[in-house]
Amino acid sequence: MNLESEMDRSSTSENLSCLDRVPLLRPLNLESPDERRLWRACELCSFLEYRFPEHPDPRALSDPAIENWARRGLTAGERVEDPAGMTLYRPFWIIADGKPVGTVAAMLQDTGWNRPLLKIASLYLFAEQRRRGHAGRVMDALEQVAAELDLRGLRLDTDWLWQPAVRFYLRRGFWVMNWKRGLSLGRYRADPDYRLESHPGQMMLRLADQRGPVITTERDGERLRWREDPPADEAAADAEGLRWPLRSTLSLHLAIAGWPLVRGPAEWADRHRWSDLGMPEGLAYKITLFEAHARRHGFRVETPRIPGFRVPTNRETLPGGAQHRRSDRNAI
Repeated sequence: MNLESEMDRSSTSENLSCLDRVPLLRPLNLESPDERRLWRACELCSFLEYRFPEHPDPRALSDPAIENWARRGLTAGERVEDPAGMTLYRPFWIIADGKPVGTVAAMLQDTGWNRPLLKIASLYLFAEQRRRGHAGRVMDALEQVAAELDLRGLRLDTDWLWQPAVRFYLRRGFWVMNWKRGLSLGRYRADPDYRLESHPGQMMLRLADQRGPVITTERDGERLRWREDPPADEAAADAEGLRWPLRSTLSLHLAIAGWPLVRGPAEWADRHRWSDLGMPEGLAYKITLFEAHARRHGFRVETPRIPGFRVPTNRETLPGGAQHRRSDRNAI
């Protein structure tokens, strides 16, 4: 199908009506109270499933039950929005065998430079529909749409505590864009693929086409050894913006594998420099914030244990004396 003619490239207010013809997707019927209620329940359960050992099936939730669970399972700044009031994202059902099996939402995001992005949110599947390839097929279709509309690529936000989601996106080759308030991931069409090589005690990340730096890491007890081999044309690699995404992306791969993230005392003391993206100590620092925030609210935390430090409790100070402050993150 030729979708390109449907997009006015001079406008970022396009409502992505082209997605209506993607066979895997069906737009929400915003006139249906039942569909709107189920969408809100799915949004809510995307939080609850990671926060409580026992959680409801979204299809069993009434409006009062949604409100009750929201009071228990959401924090200040988090809410489940009525899809009829969504002004940026377009909500869709994921369809398999003619019936809804989950949700996804999409919007065009203009970052102010380069081409617009296709921003993805609310990817959720009913429990019995997982591990059947539905999420991968949806992402394949969205990447195809982004290519045919000549968009820059895909972007999404997720949460360190949502480990299955984080691992899914990393397997698909998403790059880490930043970890400022959560994990912001992207897969841009102009970016090369990367290759992760893992051996006992060693992990290496390089670009699949062999350009750019090669970063090699080794475990040294509770410390991390980090070595960067510069590319043949170092200036060109920096100009292409390859170095920082490689560092940040490898840091997240190390974290989900339960590797050390701290190279030494001097690098840990410099962690605030990397609190948005960059070197692994910055990600280690943000992990302490994310996990302390969850524990303060009594939420379950099932994440890899990072060697070399522990997550402080709510009443403790973080390493270096910085007081913990809650980091609100938007729902996806």
